[in-house]
Amino acid sequence: MQRITAGLRKLVAPPDLAIDLGTANTRLYALGHGMIADEPSLIRFQPITGEVEAVGNRAAWLANVDPYSPTVSPLHAGVVADIEAASSLLKPFLKRAQRFGLFKPRVLACAPTDACEEERDALIEAAMRAGASEVYVAPEPLAAAIGAGLDVASHYAQMIVDIGDGVTDIAVVRSGNLILTSAVRTACSDLRNAVAQMVSFRHGVLLFPQEADRLMQLIGAQFDYDQEELLVTSGTDLLSGEPLDLCVSSHDLNEAIEPILDNIVEAIHSTVRRLPEETSCEVIENGICLTGGGAQLQGLPERLAAATSLEVRVADNPMMAVINGARQMLDVGIATDIWQN
Repeated sequence: MQRITAGLRKLVAPPDLAIDLGTANTRLYALGHGMIADEPSLIRFQPITGEVEAVGNRAAWLANVDPYSPTVSPLHAGVVADIEAASSLLKPFLKRAQRFGLFKPRVLACAPTDACEEERDALIEAAMRAGASEVYVAPEPLAAAIGAGLDVASHYAQMIVDIGDGVTDIAVVRSGNLILTSAVRTACSDLRNAVAQMVSFRHGVLLFPQEADRLMQLIGAQFDYDQEELLVTSGTDLLSGEPLDLCVSSHDLNEAIEPILDNIVEAIHSTVRRLPEETSCEVIENGICLTGGGAQLQGLPERLAAATSLEVRVADNPMMAVINGARQMLDVGIATDIWQN
C-alpha cells in the first residue's frame, strides 16, 4: 500500500520544496524543477484597504518608486514575527510549485538553532497557511554546512558560521550532527540600521532604500582610522521632506557599526572558547567556514581570524549555502520520509 501511495504521489503531487525563509530574502527550491523563487522577503500593502498589493521583487520595486507606502518584512531576527504576513509572502511562491501537481507540496524549511518552540511553530503555521501539506524544520547551520560543501558526515569536527540578515548562527558539526550551537540575534540588518540611524541623527536625513547597505559594504569590517573618506549618499531631509545628496564621513560610519561587529566577533570567539579540548583541536585543524550575506563583508574573515587565531575561509557562493544545503537535505528527507517521523 505504501508503494502504491508513493507512486501515486509522484504522479499527481507537486514537487517537495526546500525553503530558506530569511529576514532579507526568501528562496524556494522545487525538487526536479530547480529554484522557483529568490526574492526579497517583503510585502507591500494597499495604503487604504490594508490588503496585500505585492510581494517579493515587485514589493521591493514599488518601495523604491514610492517609499512612503507600507512595505514590511514578516520576519525579524531570522524568525517569523507575523504569521499572517509570512503566509501571504509564501503563498504565491508555493502556488508556482503547486501548478506542477494536483495537491499541496511538502516543505522542508530552515530555522536558526536558537529558535524557540513558538518560533518554530510560527514557521510551520505560516507554511501550512501558504499551502503546504506537511512541514519539516531543519537547523539552518547544518543546511549551510552542507551547501558550503563541508563533509558533514566526517568524524572530525568542523565549524560553520552563517551570518545572515537577522541572525548569526554558529555551529560545530560532526558525524552529521550539530554537537555545539550558538546564535546571536545580531547580523547584517543591525549593521544597516546602525548606518541609517547615524545618518539620521547627525545629518537629519532618512537614507533612501539600499543606501545604508551600500555604505555598509563600502566600509566593511576593516578599519583605517588614519585615512578619512567622504562618501556621497542620498536621502530625504527629515525637516523639509525634500530629496538631497550629502557626504558622510567614513570615521562616523566606522564608529556606528563597530559595536555591532564587536558583538558578532565576540559571539564567534566565545563559541570557540567553549569547545572541549578534543573538539577544539579538530576545529583548529579545519578552521571556520563562513556563509550568509555577512560572509561577503570585506575584511571580516581577516578580523575573525585575528580574534580566534583560526583559519577563516568564505564558502563558494555563501549567499546560497542554506538553500543549496536544504535541497540536498530534501533528497535525504524523501528517502527517510522525514514528514512521518
